[in-house]
Amino acid sequence: METRDVFALAKERKKGQRRLDLFRRDNLETWILYFPPGDVQRMHNHPSDRTYYVLSGRGVMKGLKETHELSPGQIISIPAHEYYEGSNPHDEPMILLGNSHKATPEDVAKAGGQRNEIDDKTGKRIIYQHGGGRDEGVLAD
Repeated sequence: METRDVFALAKERKKGQRRLDLFRRDNLETWILYFPPGDVQRMHNHPSDRTYYVLSGRGVMKGLKETHELSPGQIISIPAHEYYEGSNPHDEPMILLGNSHKATPEDVAKAGGQRNEIDDKTGKRIIYQHGGGRDEGVLAD
């Protein structure tokens, strides 16, 4: 067993670092997402289900057809392949605890990669084989 102090880790994160991995197991990943005031993720999806629990702060989780206000104690579930973006329009940081099972090869094949984003300029899908920021991405559609 391992324990981690997520609030201490959030304070020690590198400047600009949003995701901080806590545990990576064979079948499960757990991390925290840190959204400073004014931060907005690009609309994206993943080939596996995600859940996010609000540890502190407030923010917004927006999908293509719905928007949810988030506050401490709330949990949100995002199905595989569903596009979403997290944001923090408030004046205090928001910290989310996230987890996901590892995507099956079939789900990765369906998505075309580990992460898809929507390009702001063209509206086309950008496919990342290893997740956002770890490779260049390829425009699709």
